[in-house]
Amino acid sequence: MKYKLLYVLLFAATLSACGPSQKITTSWINPEAHNKGPYKSIFVIVMSPNQGNSFDVEDRMAKYITSRGNKAVPSTDVFPPKLSISENFTREQLAEAIKRTGCDAVFIIAVLDIKSVETYNPGTAYYPMNYGMYGSYYGYYNHYYPQVYSPGYYSTDKTYYIESNFYDMASDELLWSIQSEANNPSSVESWFNEYSYQLINELKNEGLISK
Repeated sequence: MKYKLLYVLLFAATLSACGPSQKITTSWINPEAHNKGPYKSIFVIVMSPNQGNSFDVEDRMAKYITSRGNKAVPSTDVFPPKLSISENFTREQLAEAIKRTGCDAVFIIAVLDIKSVETYNPGTAYYPMNYGMYGSYYGYYNHYYPQVYSPGYYSTDKTYYIESNFYDMASDELLWSIQSEANNPSSVESWFNEYSYQLINELKNEGLISK
């Protein structure tokens, strides 16, 4: 009976792990986008409440784009980590700094919001039906107690709301935008692996990059 209960718990955990962790909610493409691409040199900017994660994702995205045969420059290669671009540069100065990298497009990924929901998960009880299996109440209690009751607990679900925008460098025109949600990512790496694949394939399908 112990093994049966363990199997049920493992099966439930597997089902919950198979749920979608990343989904695209809305997307938009500029009708003129197909006349401008494909772009081969992309300047990457990532913005999130966690600066360390921003740098990590920015570097990963630049390397991923480069691995597919395009040029990519992370913003941290040009601007110091502690520097606020919006506070220290005018629009013209920012454009000039990016232009010097040779990039013809700007790709911005931003975590717009993070929502947390705390849920109480009640305990579960199992009542064995093997009457008379143990002659003493102590033996019966000692054998079954570990599997009869599991206490309730609180869990916190986190949803990250992310927006990614792709701009033409010369005109500063928005060509493509996509919004998505990430539910309870186990790590930055696991989230990025799924998200980057979705994003780059979308850009390729829209003709904004060639690979």
